[in-house]
Amino acid sequence: MQKLKYILLTIVLLELFLGGTGRLIEFSSFLTLRMCLFMLYMLVILIYLFTNRTLPVEIVFIIVFYIIINIIAIANGYLNGAAPPDIFEDVKPLLNTFLLCYLSFSIKKTGDIKYVLKLLKISAIILAVFHIILYCIYLKYHDIAILYAAINSAQSDNTVFLFKGDSGFLNYTGDIYLCIGFIAWEQYHKKSYIKYFALGLITVAIVLTGTRGLIISLGLVYIVKWLFLKFNYRSLIYMGVGLGMLAGVFVSIQGNIGDKDESDQTRVDQIRQVVERITPASVIIGHGYGIGVPIRPIHMEISYLEIFHKQGIIGLLYYATILIIAYVAYKKCNRENALGFYLFVLFIYFVSATNPYVNHPLGITAISVALVSMITLSKMQNNTSNSLL
Repeated sequence: MQKLKYILLTIVLLELFLGGTGRLIEFSSFLTLRMCLFMLYMLVILIYLFTNRTLPVEIVFIIVFYIIINIIAIANGYLNGAAPPDIFEDVKPLLNTFLLCYLSFSIKKTGDIKYVLKLLKISAIILAVFHIILYCIYLKYHDIAILYAAINSAQSDNTVFLFKGDSGFLNYTGDIYLCIGFIAWEQYHKKSYIKYFALGLITVAIVLTGTRGLIISLGLVYIVKWLFLKFNYRSLIYMGVGLGMLAGVFVSIQGNIGDKDESDQTRVDQIRQVVERITPASVIIGHGYGIGVPIRPIHMEISYLEIFHKQGIIGLLYYATILIIAYVAYKKCNRENALGFYLFVLFIYFVSATNPYVNHPLGITAISVALVSMITLSKMQNNTSNSLL
């Protein structure tokens, strides 16, 4: 049973860490590997619950809150005339919240946490090597069409991988796990040549995504770490060097990642269209699932904008509550063990200000891993003796 537990955990997490939008492996236009794994781990959850396994109170609270606000958003959307398929399109990615329950049954001790960290590290290296290989192909042929054909030929709609500009900068939804993996390597690996090589490799890959949100959000995470969570005299040096490197990255890639004016204008237009549709009721409960705006009928780039538009302040309060629970769990743990996991959560919340992740399966997964790991650590006695390094 223990081996089966780890096999399923491995497949579920690797698919989420590496699978991007979830359509990388699809069996039909509707059925994907991610959906099959979701149904499988939901079955595991039911089995565990029927065998009198208990869930941490924090997880129960989040799940109950999640169910309540989703019932409100579904009913609200239906009453406002949303089509059922559009409502389902909004509900579907949020179902990954039940991963919290599955991980609560699967991550029970320090060894389980170390195993998940290992999967995160491996995934980040795989993503980094993929980016670097593709960029090397570009350097050889100087033809973006070759790259596009090479990785999208098997895709029916050519939306899994996107290129920025004409310089081989590849954008993939799963690239947030380059940043999560960077934190895992930096925080949970002993000082060695392997660690610094991995961090260098991942850094290069993050730059090659050409994604400003990833770069800035990772920078903000480390500013919070050095300035507030782990401040000492070296923190100022780290921040100075880090900000210098961040500025250097932007200067070096600015002209190679395409025209960002259109992307920026799209976000401005979304904000304007959301503001134009605000009503007294929508401020509290939103317009409901399935109700978008003309420029984005389904999903929006800015997570918090979509949450406010569809779920109102109640929806934003739900995500704020998760952040608070994560902070409380962090404070209860040995700080060295929990710091990296809390940084995972902060990263997802930062990047969601410009990209759709906190309400996306990939962001929900990173938060779930972090929350369950910190809750598990907080319940262990003598945390200092259970180092994750």
